[in-house]
Amino acid sequence: MGNTFAINTTRNREFQVEQELLAMGLHPWVPKRRDSRYVKEKRAAVWYDRPYVPKLIFCVIPAVYWPDVYGLKNVIGKPFALSAMDIRGVEAHTKHDGRKVPATPGLIQFKSAVAAEYEDCCRLEKNSNYQCKYHPGQALEVLDGPFEGFRAEFKKVIKRAHDEYSRLSLCVDIFGRETPIEIDPDRVQEL
Repeated sequence: MGNTFAINTTRNREFQVEQELLAMGLHPWVPKRRDSRYVKEKRAAVWYDRPYVPKLIFCVIPAVYWPDVYGLKNVIGKPFALSAMDIRGVEAHTKHDGRKVPATPGLIQFKSAVAAEYEDCCRLEKNSNYQCKYHPGQALEVLDGPFEGFRAEFKKVIKRAHDEYSRLSLCVDIFGRETPIEIDPDRVQEL
């Protein structure tokens, strides 16, 4: 990850600069998040990508490409070179005088945290567009959570106004009693 630079861009032009850098043969990374917005005309939420950190992208830039990157229309100022500590971060340690220094995450940790959050939002989007394929009374197996491995009976789909996505209402047999639970659609499978 040597020669990694933080590039300041014009607001709302991060993805355009990313495409220009890709066209040059470079491999930029734009931290992005998945958001939704309710559209009255469609009566549904519309999902879209937006920059996680406005006006900032990261890229490994070989010296040969420096003038081309610096000359792009939507790049503001010179790209800022990141040090090895900026990329790897700093582990928690104790200084020689006894003071404790907390861990400082670097670009690598930031990248993995953003990817995990993006993946979770994609799961939310998939669940919000969920079309039920089960019928009442069908036997299902719970894949995750405290009831993992339990057999459950599907009752209905629950969609509340304040929920981001639909959930399933199931009945799990515990010690001879039917216990109602609500669970995400991607946490069950057919038996």
